[in-house]
Amino acid sequence: MPRPTRTIHVALADGDRVWVDDDGRLPTFLDDPEADGPTATATASRLLTDAVHLAPVVVLDDVRRLHVVGARGGAPDGGGWMAPYELPDDLGGAVATALDEHAGPPLAGRPDWYAPGWHDEVEAWIDAALARSGRTRTGALRVHRVWSISAVHTVATDRGPVWFKASCAHFGAEAAIVGVLAAHLPDLVPEVIAVERSRSWLLTEPLVGVSDDGAPAAAAEALATRWAQAQIGSVAWLDELRAAGAPDRGLEATLTAWRQALATNPELDELDAAERSALARAVPVVESRLRDLWACGFPDTLGHGDLHAGNVAFDGAHARIFDWSDGCVTHPFLDGTHLAHWIGEDSGDVAGIVRAVLAPWREAFPAADFERAVELAPLADLVFQTVTFDQIAGAGEPGTGDLDGVVVMLTRKVLASAATPA
Repeated sequence: MPRPTRTIHVALADGDRVWVDDDGRLPTFLDDPEADGPTATATASRLLTDAVHLAPVVVLDDVRRLHVVGARGGAPDGGGWMAPYELPDDLGGAVATALDEHAGPPLAGRPDWYAPGWHDEVEAWIDAALARSGRTRTGALRVHRVWSISAVHTVATDRGPVWFKASCAHFGAEAAIVGVLAAHLPDLVPEVIAVERSRSWLLTEPLVGVSDDGAPAAAAEALATRWAQAQIGSVAWLDELRAAGAPDRGLEATLTAWRQALATNPELDELDAAERSALARAVPVVESRLRDLWACGFPDTLGHGDLHAGNVAFDGAHARIFDWSDGCVTHPFLDGTHLAHWIGEDSGDVAGIVRAVLAPWREAFPAADFERAVELAPLADLVFQTVTFDQIAGAGEPGTGDLDGVVVMLTRKVLASAATPA
């Protein structure tokens, strides 16, 4: 369903003061999550002066959000400063809380990029990395997007922009994983400038053909065969991926984590009595089908974990995959199913496309049960994604609202899939 346009309040802080306009109000702008253009965090960080977020976005209600930012580029023109408690409505308390938390000890689950001094540390690291490649930074970090999972910034240099990404603790292996992939699959992933494994910092060259609308179906078609071949080749260097921290998302790990999600995720309280009963019946069916999939004869391999149009850059001829937060070792048909459904969004022959996308696996493992694996992979992918979003929610700071409702939505899809004969 389309998400509603939101009113974004921006509290630019200077110590314990916030900037307000001549009417004594926080500046605001409207954000349409369905529209093209900069992210809300990018707009908020540049609305008044160059700034960075001091706290996660505060959810005020269904259609209002509060961004608390700190200036890095001087004070804005006009207006003036005010104490948070002087703000109208419910904003003052939320701003004061955010500022107190920023100045206080680290909160459980809160990413480092909201901590004092973090941006200075990152810029010093970037300067050293750029110096090794003969470049110089010519401007401060500029926000592309910051949220509970990652912080992505652009960095101006004397030879054009580069990109920086930091991942949250739950995805702390991402930078190291990309470093391994860049060594083995340099034409399929971003070109790496530097990696800081211990902090999951990643500096890369810009990608050509990244679109806010996501890559076109032609990108998936260009990528499909290459990706299957890359996965097949990765069997030889899975130990490097594991050493980099790529998690095991194979059969037993997936089933164990799925049972944990069903037992503990609070979103599942939304299920009605009929759905709960259906879920109880579905669990053994789902587990049996996933065991059947893994018994079809294909090895676990490199998995992207979230291979969709928004994570692929396409220059019209070549595709590169980015956003490796969910990179792991798992069944290869999960990524293949994602690709096939992306290609087939406007086609009536999704089943045929799935088989075409996964064809290299039939050739590489002729004794495996290809047709059965194709039938079972979509359900396994739903279970895999349920685990992913449950674990993100469990590892992050409560109350951000970033991914609310995803686990229960996926669980209902699992129920529908399990009810279909396979």
